[in-house]
Formats: sequence, structure tokens, C-alpha cells
Amino acid sequence: MSLTKIWHKFLFGMLISLILSLGAVSLVVYREISQNITRKTYSRLEVIRNLKKQQVESYFKELRDQTELMSSSKSFVNGFIECKEAFQDISESPNFDTETFVHYKKHRDSIYFEKVKSYYGNKSLSLDLASKDLANNKEALIIQNSLWDDNFPILACTKRYRNVKGELSVRTQRIAHKIGFHDVILVDSKTGYIIYTNNQHSEIGANVKESPYNNTSIRKAFDAVREFKEPKTFIVDFESYPPANNEQSAFIACPMIKDNINVGILVAEIGIEELDDILTFNRDWGNQEMGKTGEVYLVGTDMYMRSQSRFFIEDKDSLLKTIAQNHPIPKKEFNQLENSKSSVKIIKIDSEASKRAIAGKTGVVKAHDYRGATILGAYSPLKLNNVHWGIVSKMDQSEAFSEIAELRYFLIITYLIVLLASAFIAIVIAKQIARPIQQLSRHAKELSAGNFNTNITLVGTNEIGELASSFRIMQNTIVGLIDNLTETNKTLSAKSKDIFDSISYAQQIQENIFPSKDMVNSYVPDSFVFFQPKDIVSGDFYWAAERNKELYLGVCDSTGHGIPGAFMSLLNVSFLNEALMNEKIEQPGDILEKVRSLLKSVFQQERQDGMDGILIRYNPKTSMLSYAASNNAPILIRDGSYRIFEYDKIPVGHSSKTERFKTYTLEIQPGDMLYLITDGFPDQFGGSLNKKYKYRPFYEFLLSISHLPTEEQKELVKSEFLTWQNGNEQVDDVMVLGIRF
Repeated sequence: MSLTKIWHKFLFGMLISLILSLGAVSLVVYREISQNITRKTYSRLEVIRNLKKQQVESYFKELRDQTELMSSSKSFVNGFIECKEAFQDISESPNFDTETFVHYKKHRDSIYFEKVKSYYGNKSLSLDLASKDLANNKEALIIQNSLWDDNFPILACTKRYRNVKGELSVRTQRIAHKIGFHDVILVDSKTGYIIYTNNQHSEIGANVKESPYNNTSIRKAFDAVREFKEPKTFIVDFESYPPANNEQSAFIACPMIKDNINVGILVAEIGIEELDDILTFNRDWGNQEMGKTGEVYLVGTDMYMRSQSRFFIEDKDSLLKTIAQNHPIPKKEFNQLENSKSSVKIIKIDSEASKRAIAGKTGVVKAHDYRGATILGAYSPLKLNNVHWGIVSKMDQSEAFSEIAELRYFLIITYLIVLLASAFIAIVIAKQIARPIQQLSRHAKELSAGNFNTNITLVGTNEIGELASSFRIMQNTIVGLIDNLTETNKTLSAKSKDIFDSISYAQQIQENIFPSKDMVNSYVPDSFVFFQPKDIVSGDFYWAAERNKELYLGVCDSTGHGIPGAFMSLLNVSFLNEALMNEKIEQPGDILEKVRSLLKSVFQQERQDGMDGILIRYNPKTSMLSYAASNNAPILIRDGSYRIFEYDKIPVGHSSKTERFKTYTLEIQPGDMLYLITDGFPDQFGGSLNKKYKYRPFYEFLLSISHLPTEEQKELVKSEFLTWQNGNEQVDDVMVLGIRF
């Protein structure tokens, strides 16, 4: 083999090794960082989605609560009744002759047109078109002329109405402004007449059952609640509304009840401004980690927007141009979008994220948006009473991956520079070490193949000889290290196996003391247990026994977790069995008192060892349930609301408190949902702010899933816990037991 050939092969080998190794390292680095950026982007979008979802749902809940509160106010209902009686004076007044009717109508139409024109400018409707959206019944003409023009002759039949309406307006305007309603409209539930509007819009005096309102959203609100016998809200989705110059408006309707009679309907108009502030971060996307293309929007079941598009707000002309080029829509819809002040129910978002959100799913996806751009989106459904919407937080993929593009450019430049420099160095070194390298290469191949017993021959006294000597020293060192590591690994593996086997056996022992599922199901067949130990074994446990054809069931939290907690659990289970089976104690409070006494006798020193928990006694024949509770409370959900029962604030163990545990009783009704929990779930840190979940949000979460099958409830409890935990360390054992009677 010639020297030239060896040099060529050596140089070629080094260059190939450099290219492959640098390429592999660059690819791994690029892939890992890209995946990390993608995960980070999705995670940020999910956090924003969850935050805005909570804010929107809370906003609508507040609107519903305030509407029901307003409708239930006796003074407000009485004020409405007075206004309705005054309105009757106008209805019973003599009818107009033709000339007077024409005069009233013409005067009213001209005033309304000027009001519309002053508000909407050149984009307002014409006089003829505007007047088509006005009611022409006698009551509407009288009231609208009277309220809109102070110089218009005041008829005697309007005097009482003006006074009563003025008194009602003082109270209504204050409440409407505080809540954020565009308008508050009061309708006679019997006749359909609009008795009152807070802002004196063109509906006042009209009848929702007659033209031009018989096919509008306010008629839908009227029909939805007119038969209700209690203050209960109904939401009407955004629709084009004539009194708002055909802009989009939504309504919340609620009946006003007096003496169990539906006397009127409160219809509150909702605009897009408040939702706009929530979803657009008060139009401050840049400071909310949304970049230049990030936005959050709502979508309805018809796949049209229910909120403002960021791009519609920031640069409407550019959005129209982009849609025309990349995502064409029908000309009629395009013209509506061009002439509208809002993108609500104008822009259709037939994207994968929107479809999944409307289908009730939650997750992330890469898809196309209404501009034709590829986006990363986080989607979820919204819980808004009777209205079904979805929410999507998204960002253009190009912006989300801009850091990846910069990284790719940097790696390519770095790769080329390192490759060229290495090639130059390889040429220089190859010429110097070509001759003796063959022999050393053979030994290197032996070492790389795992043959550390090969005999490395020293070659020369120059640097190559020193290199060969270093190879030999390295060989001996590696052999020694491998021998040591092999022995150490065997020792560690044996010890690790012993420890793991011991803990696993302890887990089997602890699982074996848990009650039989068949026994529990024979009393409460519709139930679930969510058990999530912090470690392999747990301080939390649930216990059950039967005596005299009654079920005794407990969910308890022993002191500590892991192995110490498991020991305490075994001791506590033993004492519970002792109290019930051997001592024949029947009342739950007396059983806990007996367990406390046994724990005190075991722990002579006043150690804070013992347990907290809930113990119930259930008789399926009488549907009576008695219980005792230590530092925790049972939760009962009945008829759509939850109740937290009494409990004793003393531990089962040593305590400075001397009072005895009480036994409480209650009667169970079919359909009741009872939950017994430990403190692990409410005390778990997580969420976007890394805080405790806390008890009240947990109770509300249980209320929201209580109507579902118990097995589905268990999965949702697990999902909620893992989602909230969000990668944080579990702080304690978790147990949730649910029973449907």
C-alpha cells in the first residue's frame, strides 16, 4: 500500500467522520431544540386558551347571575309593573286618524334616521330602509316621539308613563352600567309589548310578536322564557339586530316573577366590547406573548366567529386582501366583511381547531386558519349555559418557528466553518502521521471492537510513539474501570432489586387490606375510587366493612406518606376493625373515638401521629346515613348544588382538644352524589400560577361533573389532577371516593 494511498484514505476517513459526526450532532441539536420550541409554543397557547376560557365562562356566569339577581329584585319588579300599568294608559287612548298617524310616523322616522346617521355616518341605512325596521303601532309612535323629541306635544296618556319610566331608569341605568349591558329591555310576557328600554332605542313601544321584531333575536329570547315560573336565564346567540343598524348583538333573557306569575321578561343586550377586551388582552397582544400573529377567538356551531379578529382590528384592508388571495369566500360574505364594523358572524372559520372545539374536544393542532395561513392552535369547548361555542388560541407557524429558522441558519454556518477548518487541519496532520498510522489504527480498531486485551506495540520515540504509549495506558485504565463498574453495577442492581421488591410487596399488602369491590358494590353499586399515591405505598386509604346488613365506609389520611404513611394506614385499619368487629361499636363518632384511644395507648408520647378522615354508616333499606368526620367534610350534590357537611376539627390521635367525635345523620335521596376526599387534591400545586388547587374550586369541579356516569367522573378527576399538576411534583397522596345513590 503506497504512502499516497494511505494519506488519501486517512484524509477521506477524517473528512467523512467529521461530516457525519457534525451532521449528526447538528441534527440532534436542531431536532431537540425544535421540539422544545414546539412544545413551549403549544404549552403557551394552552395556558392562554385555558385562561381566556375561564375568563369568558366567568364573564357569562356573572352576566347570568346579575340578570337573575336583577329580575328577582322586588323593587325592580314592582317598578316594571307600574311602568306596564302606565303603558296601558297609552294602549287604551283613542286611535289616530289617518292624518295624525302619518304625521306621527313621518316625524318619528326623521328623528330616528338622524340618530342612526349621527352614530354610523355614511355607512348607516337610508331613510326608507331605516324606517322598515321601526314598529308602526300606536304605542310605539306615541312613546318614541315623546321620548326622542322634547319639543313634541306631550299627550295626557304619556304623563304617567314618563314619570314611572324616569324612576325606573334611575335604578336600571346604574345596574346596566355596572354589569356592562348595552341595553336593558323589559317585555310584557302576556302581550309581547316592549314596555321599557334603558337606552330608548327603536324597540320601545313595539310588540315582539309583530313585524319588524317577530323574526329577530329578541323574539327568540321572549319565546324561550315566557313560560318560565322562576328566574332562570336563557342566552340568545349573536345575530344581526335591526335597532343596532343590523350589527351583531346577543341577549340574556330572564323572567320576572311575582306571586308565582311570570309578569314580564328582562332581556339584556350584550355587545362584543366586553368579550373584545377579554380576548384581545385589551388590544395589547404584543405584551401578552402573542407576538405579531397570535390571537384568541370564539367560534359558534355555524363555524362563524363570535369575537373580533385581531387582523380585522389592526389592519382590516390587509386582512381583506389576504383573504381574497389565499382563502377566497363568497362575494356576498366578502362585501359584508368589507362593510361591517365587526368580524362577528362575518368571518367563517372552518378550520380543524374550530371543528374539534365545537365537537367538545380539548387539545392542540396544526391547521389552516381563515387567512389561509398555517397555524398552531389550542382549542376547547366553552360552557355557557344553553349556548355552545368553542375557543381557539393560535399563532402563525412561521412566527412560532422563527427561532427554529434562525437556529437552522446558525447551525449551517457553524457546520460549514467547522468543517472547512477541520479539513485543513486533517490535511496537515495526515501528511505527518500517514506512515505509522496503519499499525496504531489496527490496535484502535481492536479497542473500538471491545477487545481491551490486545497488545499495543510501541512505535518509535516521536509523538506517534507517545500516542501509542498513551493508548496502552488508556487501555489499562479502561479495563480497570470496566471491571470496577461491572462489580459496582452488580452490587447496586442487587440492592436496588431488594429495595424495590420490598416496597412492591408492601404495596401488595396495602392493596390487600383495601375492601372488596364486590362487597362495596353490593351496597353502593354506582361508585368510583380515584387513588393516586405520592409514592408506591400510601398514607391515604379507604376502608369498608359490613355489619348487621349496613355498610361502614371510610376515606382516611394517615400521618405521612410513603412507607411511614403505609405503616400508619395498617395500624389505623386494624384499629377500625377492632372498634367495629371486636368492640361491636356501631356509631361512627364512637368508632373514631375508640380508634383515637387505641392510638394514644400505642404512642405513649404525645406524637402527632394518627389520621384524619370521614367514616359513614349507610343503611340501604332506610336510606339513612350517619357519619363522623375528622378535619375533613363529606360533600353532597343534590339538585344541581353542593353542600359541605359539618365536621369535627380534631384529629384521630393525640390533640390538645378533649371533645368527643360527634355522629351526624342525614337522609339520602335517589340521585344524590356523595364525595369523600382527602386533602391531597386541593393541596396540589400547579396551574398557570403554580398555586394550590384549593377546596372551593375543587367542590365546583365536582359539581360540574356530578351528573356524569361515575366511571367517566373518575377519568375526569384523574385528567383534572394531572392537568393541574402540570409536571410539578405530587405533594401528597390523593384519594377521591364518589357514590351515587
